[in-house]
Amino acid sequence: MKRYNSTDKLKRLYNNERFCDAIFIVGKERKIFRCHKTILSMFSNFFSKLFFFEGWEKNQVSPVSEIEINDIESSCFEIVLKFIYQGEVDLKMPKETLSKVLKLSTKLQIKELQKAMMSILLKDNSNFHLIQDFRVFDKSVLKEILTNKNIPIEPMEIFKKVFDYGKFLTEKKNSKPTITNIKNEIQDLFPYVPFDKMSSSQIQSISKQEIVPYKILFNACLSKLLLFENSSSQNTQNNETKSQSLNNNEKDFNPNDYTVPIEKPNKHPNKENSETNSTPPPIITNEKEKDLKKSNSSMDIEIASNKNTNTNSNTNTNTNTSTNKKVSVLIMISVRSESPVKNILNSLKQNKNLDVQHVNISENSTSDVEFQMLSKYDVVFFFSNSTIKNNGKIGDMLAKFVENGGGLVVCSCAALTIDLNGHLTGRIIDEHFLPMKQGEFLENKRLKLGKVALPEHPIMENVKQFDGGNSSFHVLAKPNNLPHDSTAIAFWEDGNVLISEKQKNPNFGKIVVLNIFPVSGKSKFWNSKTDGAAMICNSVEYVSKK
Repeated sequence: MKRYNSTDKLKRLYNNERFCDAIFIVGKERKIFRCHKTILSMFSNFFSKLFFFEGWEKNQVSPVSEIEINDIESSCFEIVLKFIYQGEVDLKMPKETLSKVLKLSTKLQIKELQKAMMSILLKDNSNFHLIQDFRVFDKSVLKEILTNKNIPIEPMEIFKKVFDYGKFLTEKKNSKPTITNIKNEIQDLFPYVPFDKMSSSQIQSISKQEIVPYKILFNACLSKLLLFENSSSQNTQNNETKSQSLNNNEKDFNPNDYTVPIEKPNKHPNKENSETNSTPPPIITNEKEKDLKKSNSSMDIEIASNKNTNTNSNTNTNTNTSTNKKVSVLIMISVRSESPVKNILNSLKQNKNLDVQHVNISENSTSDVEFQMLSKYDVVFFFSNSTIKNNGKIGDMLAKFVENGGGLVVCSCAALTIDLNGHLTGRIIDEHFLPMKQGEFLENKRLKLGKVALPEHPIMENVKQFDGGNSSFHVLAKPNNLPHDSTAIAFWEDGNVLISEKQKNPNFGKIVVLNIFPVSGKSKFWNSKTDGAAMICNSVEYVSKK
């Protein structure tokens, strides 16, 4: 089993009162554990959020926090702490304890401990009854489970458990558990399901529900066919006999057994016919936004109108090829109020070549965004500051949008801040589309534009100064930790990347991450007298061009 490279100094801090700033009182016996917030937060997103929001509410982190946990056994909590501080796990712990620690590591969001527990469990097939409930696992850990070829679960049963897992993730996000929403949650798990070991009738029952892409099912059928052709005739007869015997007892997949409402397919005109000779219609997401549109002249906010433009019928909407055609921009924003929308619109309206619409994707929004909507735009400008409705689905759509040539600008706060609500998930993160990784949230220090790595870059045109305000919200993004094929354009004074770009594939659209909170104004936001608006507008126009 892989061990952590914990230093002796870190080991000596375990349950040591020195520098202790968190005391846990755990279990019925109220056993006391003395810990260190920074160390726990390094290993656990759960603790990171716990200590962050405690400090946020009090406007400062208290010197010592006492935290009572009654629903956890102190012996299991002790195993977790020993893993964090000492990098060690007892390989001979009882099976019951293994199962409890596995569930606790899931609750505390410690992926490394989950994997350590799984490596122990998977060594013995008699332990598989302890992992029947997929819902207790992080998705990355579940993938490791499914790659185990000796897993003693029938292929169809594996698929049903994966389907239940998708329903669980959907409901966890307070979304309606429809086939579409469940599919969006689990589509990256399909390659790990052994469809090639299912019977033809089972594959057919799954295909009828339009849950799994036909390409995956086709490859499974092709694999079965090649296996059939390479077998001897006698083996083939034996296999057919066994298959017939199994088919008499097997049960096909029926999503109705899971009380999931099946959506009727959305009938949209195809992209080629719908993209010509018109700019995208305005998107009015709720009553507040209707009022905003009516009163835009008094608030000095420019809302793009639905005017026809003369474009060539063969023009790709994701490529701004004509100087007469405005760049169509959709602001996808997850916020609780209208103020940030107005503010960002005011920044973007400084470029008269941008035709801007917006849609609120927060969990309280009544809007349901589909890919057909995104495909009408040249650029998506993404910003979140509250929990995103259908988070994984949005991340998948953004990835597909870029794959189809669309330009994407993402503001890191809070989309790339894993410790805060509003962070992105889905393919856009899992498949490393973005030129910046999700990281720790940084604030409370006034910062300005630092070194510019590419002063001649189009995004830096007329950007001579930038003041992030008293808080200068951004994420930890050191240049040596950028994803593969990413380019740093400019930096903050503290050395973190301010602007980065990436084009994952020559046929994909460009992606720019602005490591900022894009709202200007009050002392803690960026100073509107500096060149933040030019930086935002330049980024949008830059990604709109091939």
